[in-house]
Parts: sequence; C-alpha cells; structure tokens
Amino acid sequence: MDNKKKEVEYLVHLLSCALNGKEVRHQEGIDYSTLLSLARKHQVYNIIFPLIKDDLSVPDEYKQKFRDYNLSEISRMLVINNERSEVYDAFDEHGIKYMPLKGLIIKDYYPMESMRQMSDNDILFDIKYRDGVAELMKSMGYKCIATGENSDDYHKPPYCTFEFHRSLFFDEHDFCPKFDNLWENAVKDDERPCMYHMGLEDIYIYSVCHMYKHFTTAGCGIRFLADNYLFLKKEQDKLDWKRIDSFMSEYNISEYEHKCRKLAFDMFDENELDDGELELLETFMNFGIFGNGSIRIANRIKKMSENSNLEQAKKDYLLYRLFPPKAKMVADNRILEKKPYLLPLYYILRLFKAMFNGKKTLDEISNIKDVESE
Repeated sequence: MDNKKKEVEYLVHLLSCALNGKEVRHQEGIDYSTLLSLARKHQVYNIIFPLIKDDLSVPDEYKQKFRDYNLSEISRMLVINNERSEVYDAFDEHGIKYMPLKGLIIKDYYPMESMRQMSDNDILFDIKYRDGVAELMKSMGYKCIATGENSDDYHKPPYCTFEFHRSLFFDEHDFCPKFDNLWENAVKDDERPCMYHMGLEDIYIYSVCHMYKHFTTAGCGIRFLADNYLFLKKEQDKLDWKRIDSFMSEYNISEYEHKCRKLAFDMFDENELDDGELELLETFMNFGIFGNGSIRIANRIKKMSENSNLEQAKKDYLLYRLFPPKAKMVADNRILEKKPYLLPLYYILRLFKAMFNGKKTLDEISNIKDVESE
C-alpha cells in the first residue's frame, strides 16, 4: 500500500465525506488512475462519484471514466430493481416465504441507493419451496447456474442474478454460525404478505459473520466497513449488545468484530488511526471487495497443513478439488439427490470439465504450488 498511500488516504477521505455529507478537502498530486483503480477494486466508485463529477481538479479523462462506470451501474440497478420487484410479486402470489439479505438491506442505509453497488440479489427462502422456486424462476426466463452448498443461483442475461439461500452458512467450512431463531426474530412486511425483514441484531451479526468468512478465506474490502458503519450510526442505540457480544464470543470473533467496528468509525469519522488500525486497513485495501482465489487457496491449504505438512496438504487439497466429498457433489448436482448411483459419472464429468478448462485448471494448480509456509 505504501506506493499508493496518498490515494488510499484520499479515497478514505472521499468516502467519509460522501457517507457523512461533508465538504471535501482537495489534495494536490493525486494519481487519479490509481484512485479509480482502488475505487473499482473495492466497488465504491458510485459512492465517491458525486464528489468527483464537479471537481475541477480531476482530469476530464478520469472524470469521464467515473461517469461512465456510474451510468452503467445506474442502468444496471434500474433493470435489476424492476426484475426484483417481479420476483417478489411472484413469491407473494405463490405463498413462498422469503427474506432479503446483505446489500438488499444495507442499500437503504446509504445516502442514496445508487451508492451501494450489488453484484447479485441475496434472498433467504423457505426450503420446502425449493422445487417451486426452480419452476418459477425458469418460467420468468432465468437459468439455474449453480446449486451450491447453501444457495441456488439463477441468472437472466444481461446481468440479473439471484442467489436464493437455503441457509446463511454451510457446515463444510470451519466457520458455520447458527441462526436458530432467524425467522422468529424477523418482522413481517406491512405490504408484501410473504416478505420478512431480518431483525436488527441479526442484520449486524450476519454482516459481521459474512465479512469474517470472506476475510479469513479469500479476503474482503473496505465496503464491508462502510456497510457496518452506516448501519451502526443509525441503529447502534437500538441494538441488544448483550446478545450480540454473546454471539461473537460463542464463535470466537469478538476481537475481530471490535477491531473492525473501531476501524470503521475511526476511518469514516476521520480520527487518527493507531498502528494496529493502519495495519488492518492495509490488509483490507490489499484484498479488494471479495478478495481473490489465490488467497482462498493459500488459506485453505495452510489450514489443512495444521494436521500434516505443507506438501501433503497441497496434495490433499488437489485431491479434494478433483474429487470433492459426496455431500458437495450432491449440493452442486441436484440430480444426485434422486439418482445417487450417477455419482461416479459426475466425478468423471468433473475431470473432463477440468481438462477442457485448461487455463483455469493450470492457474489453480500453479496457485497450489506457489503456496509457501509462513
């Protein structure tokens, strides 16, 4: 981060001004190519665009790039909002209980909805309607592109994606917090008969847990901090902190939650950061919005090496990628739920897919080989 320290500091200042409605302190010598790259890497360019567009010190070339990205995102948002409304209508009509998650909640805490970019629509739903949802989405022009461990993902070109979550987390990973009373704590919507809104404590707990999952697997960026900052600025006095602290303690993330909360408030309130906060900020800045695959691979292998040596862990990870456990194969291929005898065939198909996606496979193998002990 050292070679772009000035741009990082200015990006944080712009975010603080945008989130809090403050006047910008303009800085000389900013490399706007680096600033734009950082804003895109962390998906926050829509947040700072209103401050960039009329700034005479910003070169027209980069002002236009910011404008183009912003307009593209707004166009995308309008289409997705319309599609989402139609999906909500369909769920209400068919009596399918559902609950918006993640950005669908947090976007309402931003000064303008257009500031909060979203890559997809995350919705928790009643799993007993899983087959009905599949038929419904198909009838609306969507194709199921993935059936993972805890969500079914549907896509309609050019850019509408829905992730329908059957649960918030899944058991395969070491970190799998349980939300036992999620629906009981939720509030039913006043207008939509089947929509439920997550309780305030659950919103914050889930947000922290989701951030922690990304942080410890592939990394995550500063937009998570902005999300929690805005939510807490409005809701922190209403929260049952005893319940929140108990949950964080149960899953051993109390220290992480405290450090991230303090960093978020010190950053966006523009207080001076101590050495620990600067180090944590640098980690967030280096990750990018959702981290990257090489970090995920390295973290997984190092975790596996705790029970063996690094070289053996690399071999075990490669074997896991080629031949995942039966539970994951079933989660990724729903036909195996009814026809488990096809499992060997799907392992063979997986190998062929890896061969035909040669570059991607070779890149992953290279990342595995590059993992080094600390």
